[in-house]
Amino acid sequence: MGRTISRILMSGTFLVSVMMGANVAAQKVALPSTPGASTPAGPAQHAAATHNPACQRIISECQKLGFIQGQWKKDNGLWKDCFDPVVKGGGSPTRDGKPVSVPVSASDIQACRASESHQAAARK
Repeated sequence: MGRTISRILMSGTFLVSVMMGANVAAQKVALPSTPGASTPAGPAQHAAATHNPACQRIISECQKLGFIQGQWKKDNGLWKDCFDPVVKGGGSPTRDGKPVSVPVSASDIQACRASESHQAAARK
């Protein structure tokens, strides 16, 4: 009987620790969405891009190459170091000073640019 109680207590402790870990992980995922945390320009500038299929494909390719939201200070930011150079034509994406080729079609870039400029005009 003592062994059964011990097993129940150990199982309960394990479940509590798993639940706490899941809660911490969920909080960490939510952190980049705080205002101003994703890039120097802020998340509102790229909100439209996350809803446009052409922009989503570009974002996906940047993520596949290892660019991460919020790491713009480390030359590895999803928006500043990959998405913006591809879409806004501010140069090519770089990592450690070397150009990175993002495999996206010209039509996706044009469609995303059109969406971005339409959203910018709507904000004014």
